[in-house]
Amino acid sequence: MLPFFNHQNIDCVLEVMKILKRCECDVFEFTHQRDARGIRMFAWLADRAKELGITMGAGTILDASQANRYIRVGAQFIASPFLHEDVAQACHDNDVLWIPGCTTLADVQQATAWGATAVMIIPGNILGPDFVKQVVTIHPELMCIPSGGVTVAKNNIGSWFDAGALCVRLGDALFTREDVAVKDWGKIESNVFHAFQGVKQLKSSILRTKSISI
Repeated sequence: MLPFFNHQNIDCVLEVMKILKRCECDVFEFTHQRDARGIRMFAWLADRAKELGITMGAGTILDASQANRYIRVGAQFIASPFLHEDVAQACHDNDVLWIPGCTTLADVQQATAWGATAVMIIPGNILGPDFVKQVVTIHPELMCIPSGGVTVAKNNIGSWFDAGALCVRLGDALFTREDVAVKDWGKIESNVFHAFQGVKQLKSSILRTKSISI
């Protein structure tokens, strides 16, 4: 799964990263804060990510200037909510993974034309697993990541993997506003642990089923 999170308190973000690592999740998307402080926070957290062994990227990146600034301070991937050719070019020039948001098959086609190897399917709860199946059928080489309205319920996550998704992008489903507000890190860690274990079990089961059918 691809967890994403943001908070004005840098210690809260670091605590979330530590929880992810303890739960054996080694990837994290930092949501852009839309001000210079976000870049400074990311730069400091990127050093902590290296210490923890976490692959850390920046999300909600809207233009090449933002992409380049995050890449300079250590972003290992860039996620955009929409298609932006200048962001695609910035990532290509720096050999950094670009993950654009796509809402139609035309979007997916354009993303691949601009060099995308992974796309976010947004909004996931509206487009649904059938859309992912379509994308995977047309572009079997493309990695699909549903986002928006994705929950940690097994039947929800399982439907995405059955459709061919690489992983699911999760935010509030893991880090609820209520839990974060009171800093209930124990509950949050429990949520992350059970979600990640459930994802691993589901993917293993699906892979075994496909292996048997082949």
